[in-house]
Amino acid sequence: MTIHFIDTETTGLNPWDGHEIIEIAIITEHPGGWVSKYCERLRPTRIELAQPEALKVNGYNELGWLNSLEMKDEIGKIADILSKGVIVGHNVRFDLGFVGHSMCHHGISGRLSRHVVDTMTLAHEHLVPRGLKYLSLGAIRSFMDWSSVGAHTAMQDAQDCRKLYHALCRASWRDV
Repeated sequence: MTIHFIDTETTGLNPWDGHEIIEIAIITEHPGGWVSKYCERLRPTRIELAQPEALKVNGYNELGWLNSLEMKDEIGKIADILSKGVIVGHNVRFDLGFVGHSMCHHGISGRLSRHVVDTMTLAHEHLVPRGLKYLSLGAIRSFMDWSSVGAHTAMQDAQDCRKLYHALCRASWRDV
């Protein structure tokens, strides 16, 4: 079974308000055990609509995105990757909402995989009973005593989502 771990960094919370993906990471575990990674910074086209707090959280700066790619050139590849297999993310509907909106905006047809796992739900099921107070990835990092270096970059958040997924799936088998 192919599993895609996804995270996006965005210019705000709502793609319908003109907010857009500025960084995306997808880590794919393929049948047979090999792993591939896709990670790109994407040049915003409506930066004037960005929420300043969102840009602060994900570290956006014009110079850092100077050589970034354009979503119109990448969304077909992203949609193709996410069209099959299982998609796993932390608050995954947020990420997929932005990807779906970008597909529509750029005229990409097709459908994202319907097989979705949200690690927030897994954390609620397995970690809240053990004392976790908040479901954010930052709170989970602290609770699990994981490093927060690189937090709010798409690749680090996708890696930690993958780590969390595997930790909680193993926990669920132990607890049965």
